[in-house]
Amino acid sequence: MSKFSSIMKVAVLTGLVAGSVSVTDASTFASSQSQNGVIPTKMQAGTVIEYDSSNQMVIIEKGTPIVSSITQQNTEKRTLSKEEQEKLAKEEELVKQIKAEAKNLPVYNIENPAPKPGLKVVYDGEGYIKKFIYPEGISTMAYKALPRGTRKPAGTYTYGKNNNKITIAEKHVLGEGRFTNFTDTEGESENTLKKGDAATKGDIDNPKYDTVLDARNLENDKFANVTKRDNGELPDATLDIWKDGVEDFGVKWSSSVSFKGRYYYSF
Repeated sequence: MSKFSSIMKVAVLTGLVAGSVSVTDASTFASSQSQNGVIPTKMQAGTVIEYDSSNQMVIIEKGTPIVSSITQQNTEKRTLSKEEQEKLAKEEELVKQIKAEAKNLPVYNIENPAPKPGLKVVYDGEGYIKKFIYPEGISTMAYKALPRGTRKPAGTYTYGKNNNKITIAEKHVLGEGRFTNFTDTEGESENTLKKGDAATKGDIDNPKYDTVLDARNLENDKFANVTKRDNGELPDATLDIWKDGVEDFGVKWSSSVSFKGRYYYSF
């Protein structure tokens, strides 16, 4: 049995003792993916892995059992006021319009990079991929944001384990998928980040600094505006909300909280 298999076996047994089904599932899934020569899309929370000189996966920072964020969220659909219902109806029409415009445009499925010696992968508080760290020799593959105020050519871009999708039409952008949160103190213009700020996936969609985005928590129908003041890699999210800004979406903040959402804006 390989060193990795032994480590993963211990992790699985630990998950069973702790009574966490999700940890066991994540570990088993990761082991299966590793054997198939692809980077695991889910591990224990906070895990850091690295591929050695033989391109074998090594856990360099062991994660912790995954705690479901469902209990931290208000996921129940709310009774919307008349004004909220009217706003939602207009929003749904715009979403339909954007998708209709993109119907005949290309669809790009963005895959995670293949394992490479020296590549590190950092996993977030829910066990999904947070960041890829490349060795210096292949640093050209590292995350690089598009020029500010630009975005990829028109089309639909899909990526990540959580069915993330960014649709770029002639005059609109629609992001659908996982909303996460981050705690950096400084944004893309050396600005001090604050509640209400957000970061987009800058290598696909990098709006102008201070662009106001319309956004909605699709789990409870809570609408809020956020202001784009940063960008990031976001390998498994469409929008990263600064810290307790998630409270504007009816969600109790924690460093690992996420929810299903969508954002859109015109350009």
